[in-house]
Amino acid sequence: MDWKKLQWIDVRILYVIIVVCLLIPMFHPVGLPVAISDNTRLVYNTVESVPDGGVIWVSHDTGPGNAPELNPMIAALARQAFRKNCKIISTSLFNQTFGPVTTFEIIDEVAREMGKEYGVDWVHLGYRDNAWPATIRLMIENIIEGAINRDWKGEPLDQMPLMKQVKSIKDDVDLIFCTTVGSPGYADWMTYVSEPLHIPLTGGASLTMYSGVQPYIRSGQLKGFLGGLRGAAEYEQLVGVAGAGLAGMDAQSLGHMTVILFLVLGNIGYFAAKRAGKNQ
Repeated sequence: MDWKKLQWIDVRILYVIIVVCLLIPMFHPVGLPVAISDNTRLVYNTVESVPDGGVIWVSHDTGPGNAPELNPMIAALARQAFRKNCKIISTSLFNQTFGPVTTFEIIDEVAREMGKEYGVDWVHLGYRDNAWPATIRLMIENIIEGAINRDWKGEPLDQMPLMKQVKSIKDDVDLIFCTTVGSPGYADWMTYVSEPLHIPLTGGASLTMYSGVQPYIRSGQLKGFLGGLRGAAEYEQLVGVAGAGLAGMDAQSLGHMTVILFLVLGNIGYFAAKRAGKNQ
């Protein structure tokens, strides 16, 4: 056998194989097992602890750069919440254009799949401007007044069945789930809402921010927190759905395995060719 061929595989072949290994799991998740961290399990259990029919406030505070990490978290959260017949009120405070549309699309897709109706089972308030601490403080007392009686598309909130039941954050919200990449984000929700009102706060962060939340998890101010794409994949596994998080981790794992395989083959070819040369 010509062992040197293993050392000089055409790089174009390597690229094609790696691309295929990355693309296949994105369309058909392989379902490679992911070890569940304590933080992820705490997030899942915190959502499970919300009473059936309770209210979860979702704030998807992200931009397009971190969407692949954080969007799967919102989809999995919506699925877990709707299974318990929980109601969702969602906002997006970080990005005026991307956040509100993406948040609506993610939750709406899950809601339609699970037979949930907008205005009855969930409402999207959309983006709130840079004076958001004042806006949130108003909604603590009266959500409709704080949102100026309009959802993200301008529809009147007081005509929606859900908003006739859910009047204020302080009295009617059981959990805050926040995904964050900066400010406003989890620290602001903790300062203005969670701590003063003793409402549990959980959610997820981009991997670059994840180390910063650890002190708050240890202190109990955050009821667990998901970290990046890995955290999203772990959460999906607990919820029981193979979504974009698990697909992304499958793609990463297969990509890494492919690279390692070719490194091993290259080294086998190198040492085998070297040994064959000595024998000659």
